[in-house]
Amino acid sequence: MDRARIAALIPHGDAMCMLDEIIAWDETRIHARSHNVATSTNPLFENGRLDTVLLLEYGAQAAAVHAALLHSKLGENRPAYIGAVKDVELFAAMADNSTALDLHLQCLLSSSQGAIYELLAQQAETTLLRGRLILSQPG
Repeated sequence: MDRARIAALIPHGDAMCMLDEIIAWDETRIHARSHNVATSTNPLFENGRLDTVLLLEYGAQAAAVHAALLHSKLGENRPAYIGAVKDVELFAAMADNSTALDLHLQCLLSSSQGAIYELLAQQAETTLLRGRLILSQPG
């Protein structure tokens, strides 16, 4: 799945889309990737770097894509919004802003009102961030 399709599935649309591709997904997991983390068009990139805590936004977008894909299989079209973050652990700063960022998410719980995801953000096999995302999907 390419960037244009991803942008169509997130509430922000194209201007704020941080993801470049979906590598794989199934009923409980999604693997997303961002190739060009450090670009002048990235609204989160500041002073020559991207702070690790901002990877929560990347993860939230991947979770929103996953939720949209799951709901589209049911014939529904409802956007997902981040409601809360829990148990966030920051392990390292972005090692190299030109190295691809991989986001691995597992859906722990899903209902018609939202979902809970476990997020793991990695860059070149180095874990940068781990945490839980709680999504809200208003009816």
